[in-house]
Amino acid sequence: MKKLIFFILLILPTIVLALPTAKVTLLVKNESGEPVSQANAGVGFRIPKSEGWGSKSKGDKGLTDDEGLFTGEGETEQIILYGAKKSGYYSYHDKFTDLTGVSGITGFRRWQPWNPTLEVVLKKIKNPIAMYVYDTDRVKLPKFGEFIGYDLIKQDWLIPYGKGITADFLLKITKDVREKFDYTIDFELNFLSELDGIQSFDTKANGGSELKSDHLAPSEGYNNNFKNRRERTSGKVLISPFIEGRNYYFRTRCDDDLESCLYGKVYGDIDFSSKSVRFIYYLNPTPGDRNVEFDPKKNLFKQRRGYEIKAP
Repeated sequence: MKKLIFFILLILPTIVLALPTAKVTLLVKNESGEPVSQANAGVGFRIPKSEGWGSKSKGDKGLTDDEGLFTGEGETEQIILYGAKKSGYYSYHDKFTDLTGVSGITGFRRWQPWNPTLEVVLKKIKNPIAMYVYDTDRVKLPKFGEFIGYDLIKQDWLIPYGKGITADFLLKITKDVREKFDYTIDFELNFLSELDGIQSFDTKANGGSELKSDHLAPSEGYNNNFKNRRERTSGKVLISPFIEGRNYYFRTRCDDDLESCLYGKVYGDIDFSSKSVRFIYYLNPTPGDRNVEFDPKKNLFKQRRGYEIKAP
């Protein structure tokens, strides 16, 4: 009896401090909804570090079965990381934050919902191509209050403000300062041709795929004008106009027909301040080709080591 009591006292702290257990099932499929078997799947459970602050991930890994299913289980904090990959596909990584509560007694607690099915869509690697890919990294506007052309291939403003020749984007920033903490900054993006334009897309639609965009830019739905505003009024906190997960498709250099257009995409929202603008763009150099599946080894711009853009 004394040995039993001693054993209980010995393991009691471990039981009390044990994290609740979570269980999830991954359903890995392709873009057509068909299951992908023999994919490398994994679930990462967050647990506290033994020393210091923060957490570390403890993984449960394996291969999907014939139905594209893999189940992972483990003790965790209230967040789960998961993903899958397979040769010939873009990898997928995401997180599950919808654990709503805990059931069970101390030492045998379970996160709820218990064993939800999380869908993972692996996009096929189809036709990665060479593209002009560049991060403008807060390029300063040479003049404010009027449209200035930016050449995506020359990476510069149009003459006389830079070495640019063709205005792919027309950018304008205006600022109305009423007091130090009371102002409005307006950003506007326009195009020269009526066939040119831009449209947004949300990465949530594609989940956590390594390829954020579709393989092809849309053939329609482009707007010739895009506007955004940063505003702060006296005594109020500045609310960011930038939306997490918002990206853009665009087409430019259109003449009288769509066969002349160059297609591209912008990853992330278009960031701007009262003095500068920043965006990461991908431009397909072939007229009429809507392919925006970038091969990270074929950037048509020379990149400084350590600054390469690796997202397809």
